[in-house]
Amino acid sequence: MPEFVPISDPGAGPGASGRIRVDRRGPLAADTSDAGHPPLVILGGMTQTLSSWGGQLRPLAADRQVLVYEARGQGQTELDLADVGPPRHVEDFAALLDALALPTPVDLCGFSFGGRIALAIAATRPELVRRLIVTGVSAGRGALGRVIVRAWRAALATGNLEALAWLSLADTLGPAYLDRNEHMLAAMVQAVITRNHYEGIRALFEQTLREDADWPYQPTALAPRIRCPTLLIAGEHDRLAPAAELTALAALFAGPVEHHVVPGVGHTVAIEAAEVWRAHVQKFLT
Repeated sequence: MPEFVPISDPGAGPGASGRIRVDRRGPLAADTSDAGHPPLVILGGMTQTLSSWGGQLRPLAADRQVLVYEARGQGQTELDLADVGPPRHVEDFAALLDALALPTPVDLCGFSFGGRIALAIAATRPELVRRLIVTGVSAGRGALGRVIVRAWRAALATGNLEALAWLSLADTLGPAYLDRNEHMLAAMVQAVITRNHYEGIRALFEQTLREDADWPYQPTALAPRIRCPTLLIAGEHDRLAPAAELTALAALFAGPVEHHVVPGVGHTVAIEAAEVWRAHVQKFLT
């Protein structure tokens, strides 16, 4: 069940604290790391919340602790928004593990925005990560991906999340999923609006979606620093992280890496092809 975990929040001032919203499943009372099943920590896409991973948590938690959390700026997490850049997210991740007394290293899974933060964690705090899973991140966005991000910025400039939510559905979901689930789209948009705060999403856009090639937190700059085993997953029709760029990113990692392209789906592989995505993850982790 969702809960709030207190952590220190230096950005809000000396001695300040805040709360990270998490959902924990699995054998919480037992340390299963000795059996080869360390905790799995999941961080989702920018406007995703705990609910976005509800369908994956129960099966993934059959033999291990699984934790999904809403990062600074996401969902209902209560942390200062003055600094939501990647280094701050890395510090928040370490503080969350400490607060929950999770045994380290953990397995870390990130999607899209969460995948980029997961790369930063694995690159800068390697002692915290045993295995890394990244979905929806490639070596580059391509011209189409860059146009999509600019359109999202323009939508965000309206002052609310509704236009961004509608655009993001069209840009991230594959055509087959949209055809099957058109009747659900209005509810999905409303969920983005009600489960997030405009100020948090705006801060994340401004500080974590930089396009300059020399930014040290670009995926291509982080990958050469990562030595833990890594799994990269992309959707065949991903318009934000093109599948054609996945091999190029995989080639940059210092450690062992495998990569898979899931046919027939867009950016949100874990939702559009839930069982296929989970099969890749479980095989990799075991």
